[in-house]
Amino acid sequence: MTLTVRDRVPDGATGQGHDEVPLPGASVTGSAGRSQRRPARWPDGGLGALLGGALALMAARPLVDNSFLTHLATGRILLSEGVPSSNPFLYSSTAFPIPSWWWSAVLGAVDAVSGGAGLRLLTAALAGVLGVLVVRLTRTDVAEDGCDDRRLLSVVLPAACAFITLLPFLNGRPQLPGYLLLAATVLVVKERKAPWWLLPVFLAWVNVHGTWMYGLAVLAVLLGAEAVDRRRVEARQLLCGVAATVGVLLGGLVGPGPFRLVELPFEQFGDDRARRAIAAYQEWQPAGFGNPLTWLLMAMGLVAVVGAVRRRRWGTLAGSVAMVALGLSAGRLLPLAAITLVPWTAVGLQGLGGLGLPRGRVRSLLGCVGVALVVLAAGWAVATPAYDLSKYPVAAVDWMRQRGLAGRGDVKILSHDYVGNYLDWRFGERASTFVDDRPGVDAALDYATLIEMRSGWRAALHRADPDVIVWSADARLGRHLPASEWFRAGELDGFNVFCRSSIADRCR
Repeated sequence: MTLTVRDRVPDGATGQGHDEVPLPGASVTGSAGRSQRRPARWPDGGLGALLGGALALMAARPLVDNSFLTHLATGRILLSEGVPSSNPFLYSSTAFPIPSWWWSAVLGAVDAVSGGAGLRLLTAALAGVLGVLVVRLTRTDVAEDGCDDRRLLSVVLPAACAFITLLPFLNGRPQLPGYLLLAATVLVVKERKAPWWLLPVFLAWVNVHGTWMYGLAVLAVLLGAEAVDRRRVEARQLLCGVAATVGVLLGGLVGPGPFRLVELPFEQFGDDRARRAIAAYQEWQPAGFGNPLTWLLMAMGLVAVVGAVRRRRWGTLAGSVAMVALGLSAGRLLPLAAITLVPWTAVGLQGLGGLGLPRGRVRSLLGCVGVALVVLAAGWAVATPAYDLSKYPVAAVDWMRQRGLAGRGDVKILSHDYVGNYLDWRFGERASTFVDDRPGVDAALDYATLIEMRSGWRAALHRADPDVIVWSADARLGRHLPASEWFRAGELDGFNVFCRSSIADRCR
């Protein structure tokens, strides 16, 4: 019900018999009967705070991700010695620009000041901000009139889909700030913010994570969809493209080696051997239809497409299909696609009726729950062990170190890529491992051959030329090593340790 108070004014003063004054907290009905809706408010009926708190709690879990360990090890070197010209941890290293160097530097600085607890708090804080932005992205067509008429369904479902998709990716990798920068990019376009916001976004993105290239692609899709839906190309759209491009160029200019980080993705995707090396990594393979996240993304895309057809927004339709295709192309791209689809999915759910956004006490209660989750996340991060290293061969490496077989820099170690990340974190430049998750192309291809025991594995092992092999006891390589060349020292933590016969005495 619309409530008004009618105050009598002198006849002839306005040409009408009375004026209308709104009651506090009520919407207003003007002389033409047009409803003036309440202005949109942060953080979206308390739902933004709730989702942000939930993501913060999930991201505050103990540090375990293998790639994060190498980024942290890189940050320690950046702070003490500056930017290395090649991978400093690998004895197979070739010249290779250090990607994500800004994020590595941040990790190194936080670790130096507050250790693992600080790193967990940093991860939780970024995830919390991301959660607030994801809910904000459901605010689709309210930017022009400053009002908010969303239904609860059109906020909760897209945000929940993004939340579920993000859960496996909430860790200290630089992909997390990359998701945050992507959400900022979508927000600038969808809410028609000043285009020049995209300049600092992309300047930082180039130096934070390699997904900046996909960010440019997403920006192009968003701007193209907007132009088609509005049936015109606006100067603002061109300015967005210019600002993002300038940001990329400036970001490349301030990177280690002018424009090396900008050139790197094009070099990798332009080289057949490099593409094969990248494709060997599981995260760059399609998630497949056995993965629930694949179906969740397809459901978001279907809702977005139906909404686009209903509203005859053909640009949105094409953009939604493009985002689903992006997410299906590689498992690690699922979150990028899901975040981008949030506003289009929200549009598809509008008009279905249902409850409005929480207000009053309910909104306050949800906000308080979100804040409580943030406090719980902070307490968990500070009061519990910072790292979970249960998947790494900690005992095996301890045993090797006691015998001078690890942490010296003069003993070459061949192991799984994630074990290489652990060695990076533990020993820094003395890791002397064949691969981590950032090897050169030749090492990556040889490693894939050894993992899959394909034809040519003996030649790959010869090229690797290790002194010690630390290999999962369940993997096939250990069962095929010739006893005349390799001495099996034993099994620890589910890993077999093999020593070259020439140093077998040190392994007994």
